[in-house]
Amino acid sequence: MVRFFAFLLYYVIAVPVIWFYSTCIRHVKYVNRRAVKKLKKPCFLYGNHTGVIDAYSPGLICYPKRSKILVSADTVSIKGIKNIVQMLGALPVPNDSSGMMKFVQAVKYYNKKRYIITIYPEAHIWPFFTGVRNFKDTSFAYPVLTNSPVCAFFTAYSEPKGFMHKFRKANVTVYVSDPIYPDTTLPRKEAQKKLRDEVYDFMKKCSEKHSTYTVIEYLPISEKPDDIESDIISADDFE
Repeated sequence: MVRFFAFLLYYVIAVPVIWFYSTCIRHVKYVNRRAVKKLKKPCFLYGNHTGVIDAYSPGLICYPKRSKILVSADTVSIKGIKNIVQMLGALPVPNDSSGMMKFVQAVKYYNKKRYIITIYPEAHIWPFFTGVRNFKDTSFAYPVLTNSPVCAFFTAYSEPKGFMHKFRKANVTVYVSDPIYPDTTLPRKEAQKKLRDEVYDFMKKCSEKHSTYTVIEYLPISEKPDDIESDIISADDFE
């Protein structure tokens, strides 16, 4: 029964609503979305984290496939909507190591069920940020250890022209990479780092080429990597 309601909520209610909001109100464009649709294996998506559209972009990129999004535990802590948020695809990351075993099992379970799992390695939202923040390779353990492809996506902002300048802060275009596969000839840690670097390079190129309009001016920051899982999720947790 729970699965039925989750299916109903996702495909009959959520997907049409986010499609209407994305297409008709925000006019978000997606480039190379077919790269994910053509994959025969489940994959992991990695994207930059810059706004509210991050909550629904994976669903539109993956459609008709189901998507899970790694979120902080606080996201599903609100009473009354916890179950709804999880049915919509939220997969909470535990705050401490005590919940890691079940979390890792859940990641592997949904991967086997052919869900597409989305991770925002930058962790925190920086609204309308046009660059790419440094991030760790920790979360890239998942595709390496499940031998799954990766697709990166980057949300870019450009200047709205003409009268549209009055109605929106920026034009939004989401660029999706071709599949990136783990290098099975490398040791696990090196393959993990290589995937991270390839995803970062794709985002960096998109940032420099396509994200050309500044809505919010950010002061310089340190290059210390940030990561949604912090240090408690390591590749060793899969063993």
